[in-house]
Amino acid sequence: MANYAALGHYLPYLLGRRLRAVVWPPDSGERALALLLLGLMGLYGVGFGFMLNHQDQRGLAEVFPKMLVALNAAWLVSTLLIDFLPTLRPVTRPLPEHFPVSERQNVVTAFLLDLITLRRLLLVLGLLLALLVAPRHALVPGFSLLLIVGATVLSFNVRLLVTLGRWRHPLLAANLLSLGLMGWWLAVPTAPYSPALGVAMALLPWLVGAAQLYWLAPYFSARYLPAEAATTVPSTTLARLPLEWKVYLHKVWLPLTVGFVFKAVLLSITGLAMIKNSRVTNPGLFYLGLLPIVSFTYVNNNLFAYLGSLTANELVRLGLTRRLLALYLRLVLPVLLADCLLSATLVLALFPASMWHVLGLLPLASVALLSIGLWASLHHAKPVIKSIDFANMRNNTSGAMSATSLGLGAALYFLPWWWARIALALVVAASAAWPLHQVLRNDGALRRKLWKGIGAG
Repeated sequence: MANYAALGHYLPYLLGRRLRAVVWPPDSGERALALLLLGLMGLYGVGFGFMLNHQDQRGLAEVFPKMLVALNAAWLVSTLLIDFLPTLRPVTRPLPEHFPVSERQNVVTAFLLDLITLRRLLLVLGLLLALLVAPRHALVPGFSLLLIVGATVLSFNVRLLVTLGRWRHPLLAANLLSLGLMGWWLAVPTAPYSPALGVAMALLPWLVGAAQLYWLAPYFSARYLPAEAATTVPSTTLARLPLEWKVYLHKVWLPLTVGFVFKAVLLSITGLAMIKNSRVTNPGLFYLGLLPIVSFTYVNNNLFAYLGSLTANELVRLGLTRRLLALYLRLVLPVLLADCLLSATLVLALFPASMWHVLGLLPLASVALLSIGLWASLHHAKPVIKSIDFANMRNNTSGAMSATSLGLGAALYFLPWWWARIALALVVAASAAWPLHQVLRNDGALRRKLWKGIGAG
């Protein structure tokens, strides 16, 4: 019989490997994007700490409480979105059945591994830096950290119940009570009982998790776990669509849903709580919701690889032709139009008229992102071999081209001169002339590169 105590080395190894995979992935493009996001969030954290140190200033004192509520709400929503959109991410056993490790140890290991995601690391990094910059106001980022950790525990508790098929278990009500306490704490930031309520909303998910570990963890084995069901678009929804749309939506409707939800949540929070004197107080996040960037970074920067066999069949029969370009436009343009219409609707409904001029960025960004998407789909295609869920969708497109899309959006938004914005958009759009020329002359090198990039050979 193996000694259980001697198996303790597996946990540091698994946690270290998970952390390295998230912060320092093997692909250079993904690594650069991860480091870029960590650096940007570090800057956001320093800026948040600076605002905490100067919150008593006249201009900031009025808007800061509302902004803090909106930030905490955004952090809570984003923490839950990681696990519940576009589909609920089940809890899986980290160790094989034949390992002499108890079910409770498997649950604890699964939870610790579940904590380490890039999005959670970004949020925690920003708040820790704010804590270091503004130690006198440590309670503000401290309670935000408790909120994020508590929401993570709550998410794991609910997903464990779902994984075990225990939807009707009484502990589900306790988890819903935890979520209600978090919402209550967000709604009364200035109440005298707010600190005590914050402690309660942070501790209750841990207590519920301990109860689940005691009562339900013994069922965390293959003997009791139900078979995993695949999540697909209902066939009736796709029945009347053209073939390319059937293939496209079958693969990408979940990432696109996440993109639209992200846009709606971010623009709604900004329009309702982050406008001061006709100016956005969080421009670094606002431009991500305003411009049609997410649909490209998640899907359309790798369109031909998502189409898979459809692209491979086209290359085998005809090679690179106008049909491939028409296919790109037929699929990307409607999504781009829907993205821009959603942005325009939310801006017109929630933002003051003095800010409507930002809608002029939508056509400029659309033209430029179409060009980057064509470059990325042809020259930086990569096989879509990973399951498409909220935690790893970014890994199914080129990290370098995703960073390019983000950088382009930031440049278009933050440049102070409209002539410079128009010139930048036109230059980027004109750069598509080269891949267009390659496709129209059926360039052999590009054809072989695309064939290999989509994983066909």
